[in-house]
Amino acid sequence: MKISSEIFASVLCVSMLIVSSCDTTGSKKGARSYDLSSFDAVDLSAIEPERVSPPEMTMGMPFEICMISDSIMAFKDSRAGQMQLWLLNVNSGQFAQCLYYGNGPKECLGVSNIWKDNGYLFAGGFYDRKVLKIGINPDSLTSDIECIAEIPDDFLRVITLSDSCLLYAPISIPDVRYLLARMDGSVIDSVGEFNLKDRVEEGLCPANHMFQMQMAFSPDKRYMVAPNLDWPMIEIYTTVSFNETIVLEGPVKTDSRIIERVSASGMIGYPQKPGWSMFRGLTSCNDGFVVGFVGRELKNIEDYNKGPESLLLFDWEGNPTKKIDFGREIVDFTIDFKSMTLYALVNDPEPMVVKYALPVGYDELWES
Repeated sequence: MKISSEIFASVLCVSMLIVSSCDTTGSKKGARSYDLSSFDAVDLSAIEPERVSPPEMTMGMPFEICMISDSIMAFKDSRAGQMQLWLLNVNSGQFAQCLYYGNGPKECLGVSNIWKDNGYLFAGGFYDRKVLKIGINPDSLTSDIECIAEIPDDFLRVITLSDSCLLYAPISIPDVRYLLARMDGSVIDSVGEFNLKDRVEEGLCPANHMFQMQMAFSPDKRYMVAPNLDWPMIEIYTTVSFNETIVLEGPVKTDSRIIERVSASGMIGYPQKPGWSMFRGLTSCNDGFVVGFVGRELKNIEDYNKGPESLLLFDWEGNPTKKIDFGREIVDFTIDFKSMTLYALVNDPEPMVVKYALPVGYDELWES
């Protein structure tokens, strides 16, 4: 019998409360290495994508795209004035902005990440620790914003697990990868461990501000994935108890270490030397997840601004399946798996949203 996603999420959250007294520090189910030859290639370089966003939709520096429905998408734009999010109907070209920058109950002081859950758009407030739930009218693109949680710790990323609990990555709590919490901010348990302690300068204690990551659940909430922005490591968690982790190492080898550096003004930083740009962009479905791959050592200013030119696909067991090559640089991406349409943010010759009709079927995407 198939249960609804709402019932599953409620049962899942209850089961987590039951196991909260158990050890959920995250044992490795397996560490796996892979390289780019592990994927079957899907070449889009000869395909000219279709522009989706209209020319009058003037964007500043858009990034982090999220598909809310089969017609509505959202993305962040740090240079969009007082509004922090764009909304776009990919079928009609209608667009709007939402989420004021500010201290009000329906505002926030910077967006850490956005995600979709149960038909709603959500946003994490980076500086004020808010979690905002955004309902969007698909006809008018007007939005109704509600603050559903205020987290007690500064966080890099946050995602909702159910209507009553969420998972977030605290910035400066040593040795803690994620915290499972109720909506009132009370912590249920810690989740995960740092698997790169050998890459930290002696005397430093690992923290999330050293190892930044992206986070996403599968739509059925059975799995969570966290690719690192600057390290060749992807973590896959089973969410029933979070006690099994698959660590994917690859597709390039690095010898980077985190070091402590004190500036002339006394500010302490933790740079990665040598620095890398590894994974940018993340989307998921019930059969697997997709990450944007950069894989570039940071040697000059052009390297810092480099976006992904290909996507890497994995099933939830960590098996590589497909590699999608664009033949051009993108900023971010999302995929509508029902229509098999890939949407990408590009910045050439100007910021815009484009789309590709994928030349493979859904089932073929996940064949390893």
